[in-house]
Amino acid sequence: MSIKILHTADLHIDSPFAFLPEEKAIFRRRRQLGILEEIVTLAEHHRVDALLICGDLFDSPNISFDVTSSVSDILSSTAIPVFIAPGNHDYFHLGSPYNLNVWPENVHIFKSSAIERIELPQMTLYGAGFTSPNLFRSTLSNFSLGNNSDTGGFYKPSVIMLHGELNPREPIYHPVYTNDIAACGADYLALGHIHSRTEPQKVGNTVFAFSGCPEGRGFDETGSKGMYLVELGRGVNMTFLPLSGAKYYDLTVNLTGNNSPAKEIINALPSQSQEDLFRITLSGEIEPNLISIEEISKSISPLVFYAEIINRTKLPRDIWSYCSEDTLRGTFLSLLREKMDESASNEDREIIDLAARYGLDALEGEEADYLDNF
Repeated sequence: MSIKILHTADLHIDSPFAFLPEEKAIFRRRRQLGILEEIVTLAEHHRVDALLICGDLFDSPNISFDVTSSVSDILSSTAIPVFIAPGNHDYFHLGSPYNLNVWPENVHIFKSSAIERIELPQMTLYGAGFTSPNLFRSTLSNFSLGNNSDTGGFYKPSVIMLHGELNPREPIYHPVYTNDIAACGADYLALGHIHSRTEPQKVGNTVFAFSGCPEGRGFDETGSKGMYLVELGRGVNMTFLPLSGAKYYDLTVNLTGNNSPAKEIINALPSQSQEDLFRITLSGEIEPNLISIEEISKSISPLVFYAEIINRTKLPRDIWSYCSEDTLRGTFLSLLREKMDESASNEDREIIDLAARYGLDALEGEEADYLDNF
């Protein structure tokens, strides 16, 4: 018989979203609770045996009673056992939201940095949490479950849930080393802390993975976000379940030779992006009078939840006018101009023009970005 668990982490509920206008920040904080509701709904849909939240459920160690109660209410809406390992952001302490008498019976919180064992009907679960912002020693050091074996024809999988860093150079936020994972003897190690999902890996007999965050909170957390559905029996089978949270995009739009910047930017947006957040960098060569950040923002505001626009365009210039210079720049461009004059293909000429612009920027110590729209 197999069992199923949902593995998630790093919701960071009640994040400040300080880069957003206050009204939009409030909306995003409410939406974080909606993501937790979606997680519980998926847990019910897949009929999992346990929901594991591997650290940083909250964004800070001190959360208001109202937010804590809202989270507790969501988790109490299911009979599925829920296990929470506090992370470095929401570490357990005397004034912790985890120490309030609001949590339902189906929620278990690991309140110690020492590994605790819990026997469930179909699996054995082990977990530990942060009790301070830093945890310098691995809880898996010298920890071993021994050999899992059949007992009366029934195989009982073992799972460990932790929040920490994999093989860090500096052990600050709970170092988890692959040699300790290989020696621990668990079937599955559910990890939190790294916000980018990792593919499942296996060392020894233990499969491990970071689920990543269920929803991004900034432009360093782009791409699809979700959680892992893990099925354990005689092996470990994992499925990534994407969630419906807002996506973050970091786009660069080249406006060289363009007379309609707003239209070009709109065309660069993905479809159905009303709930998504964008950082849009304008690059290329264009006349300054053709760009109005205010007008561009007004044009795209109905299409996105939020957009930050960065203008890094340059004044148009005739790069071939430098060919007559008795300099390295002039020699470089003259050679390329000869190649262009000899070329009969428009595609080749475009490539040569691109090479000239990259080379010119390199000679002048500028950052090149012409390839964006090539």
